[in-house]
Amino acid sequence: MNGSSGSVQSVARVLDITEALSTAPQGMSLSDLAATTGLHISTTHRLLGVLVERGYACKDQESGKYRLTLRLFEVGSRVSTALNLLTAAKPMLDELAADCQEVVHLVERDNSDVIYIYKAEPARPLVRMASYVGCRNPMYCTGVGKSILAYLPDEEVIKVWDSSEIHTYTEKTITDLDTLRSSLERVRRLGYAVDDEEHEPGVRCVAAPIFNWSDHPVAAVSISAPVFRMTDKFMEQLLPKLLRLTRDISRMMGCTAL
Repeated sequence: MNGSSGSVQSVARVLDITEALSTAPQGMSLSDLAATTGLHISTTHRLLGVLVERGYACKDQESGKYRLTLRLFEVGSRVSTALNLLTAAKPMLDELAADCQEVVHLVERDNSDVIYIYKAEPARPLVRMASYVGCRNPMYCTGVGKSILAYLPDEEVIKVWDSSEIHTYTEKTITDLDTLRSSLERVRRLGYAVDDEEHEPGVRCVAAPIFNWSDHPVAAVSISAPVFRMTDKFMEQLLPKLLRLTRDISRMMGCTAL
């Protein structure tokens, strides 16, 4: 058997073990698990070791039985959250774009970046934005990113900053951690973030976060427009609509803090 076939077989066996464990919430002994999957006990033990090491399974020290952890639920929830978020938000995002006649973005956090998972445009957009679905941008220099960062613990903000490649996109890009912290304090105070040509010259946007069932910021919505249209007065008109939308989506995602 060549290496490729062996690797595929190992993956299949790990999945067999995982599925077998999923039927036994109280756990299974090594011998029972080997019998259920039809694997040699040494093979079962070796593959279980991988699952335990990666946090997908654990061994009860008293009974000696193995059981699954919530790691699989955590991984699956990432996909579920993205799909449920977009399903819940899309009609409201389209309505907001039509109402304000500007581009509306929905992003989801991915480590130190945000990924654009939906872009709603008015029927006749007056200007084309460089953004697109699937686009990835840093958190520290975008309105959507800052609106999420503002509600994270300070140690996590530092972690995001340290893992980001700090780049000067425009003369207004924040490139200092203390300056970013001050900016985030303002976001928390106001409940929204502003990207004033910090990432894309000539573009200004206002953004607000979306919270999940654990009241944790996981996504954000922004309204973007050229600077000559996104005046302070126009932004004041948009803010109640934006904040109402993100509050409604957050509640649909199970948030109880708003």
